[in-house]
Amino acid sequence: MRETVDRIRRLIESMGGEVTELQDWGMRDLAYPIRKQPRGIYVLVQYAARPEVVKELQRAMKLSDEILRFVSVRMPGTRTTGRSVQRPRPAPALEEASATEQEV
Repeated sequence: MRETVDRIRRLIESMGGEVTELQDWGMRDLAYPIRKQPRGIYVLVQYAARPEVVKELQRAMKLSDEILRFVSVRMPGTRTTGRSVQRPRPAPALEEASATEQEV
């Protein structure tokens, strides 16, 4: 399992992406059996990368026998331009609201 996660991380980084967060959620029951397996190990990987990296990552995960299912989700507010990745900034309204509450 650890080897699979390391291979995914290396693939993202070798193609110019950046892994921003990796969470190992451990062994859990699946909602329904997949390939006769009632349990699976859940891992959350958040990364920033160009669309080509996402396509290659999905292809690699489809070919892997160790990965039963995966979901790729594009986070709202993220954009890729050229070779750099722009990350969203925190909403200024939330920062102003918390500053106002502290003053009261």
